[in-house]
Amino acid sequence: MSHHQQYLFVSGKSGQHKRKYTNMEKRTICKNCNHQFDGNFCNLCGQAADTHKLSPHFILHDLQHGLFHFDNGIFYTVKQLLTRPGHTIKEFINGKRVRHFKPLSLVIVLATLYGLLYHYFIGNLFDVEPTDAGKNVIGIYEKFIRWLTDHFAYAALIVILSTTISSYLVFKKQGYNLVEHLVLNTYYMGLILVIALILLPVLYLSQKSGPESSMSYTLISQLLYFGLMYWCYAQFFNKLTKVKSFGLTALTYLLMSMIAMTIGYVAGQIVGALE
Repeated sequence: MSHHQQYLFVSGKSGQHKRKYTNMEKRTICKNCNHQFDGNFCNLCGQAADTHKLSPHFILHDLQHGLFHFDNGIFYTVKQLLTRPGHTIKEFINGKRVRHFKPLSLVIVLATLYGLLYHYFIGNLFDVEPTDAGKNVIGIYEKFIRWLTDHFAYAALIVILSTTISSYLVFKKQGYNLVEHLVLNTYYMGLILVIALILLPVLYLSQKSGPESSMSYTLISQLLYFGLMYWCYAQFFNKLTKVKSFGLTALTYLLMSMIAMTIGYVAGQIVGALE
């Protein structure tokens, strides 16, 4: 007569181990995947054993832990990006992810906030209406830029996609796949948005000072964003020399600008046709 014994897989400080299961013990059935488990979390899908009924307290608790804790969530991620961006992104890609706000969610939150503030305080930065706007390149870009002002998250997405393609092609020998480059550049875009939010009062004052000040701000901000890219990439691709990293970053930035301009031209044609 065969005798079968059941075992529980229990997580402890020394790792996961198994022990005999007795009928006296009450196992938890996961509400997410119906797997039976012992402990505070399902060892199959990660669902918490204790799922509270949804209530206003649940929403407040979720906001508190997701947004306002400095040891995890959005503020922790922002702090890490402002102090050690490349190292932080590399750690995230290598699996150190629990404390971080997810990259795409971070960009959506920051881009939405920046878009609202920009639309309310800045409006149209370059208040120029080119002649025969539908038939010249400047007019096409002007229409596209105005559309992006009202849909700022799309502008962030275009930069992310352009930078991802560029860095993947330029840094291909470093061994990272396309999705990992996407994560890298999504967090890079998050860093840009954080800096842009910090500098928004400067942009507001430069706009009030006239178009020349606005153009100067735009030029300086582009140089700043290149500097942020180099800082980020130099830490992330830390096996390269500083000189080589700078050269490849410059090539990435140039290629990204060309791709973004191409996308902008095509999208401008589409926006113009829809108006």
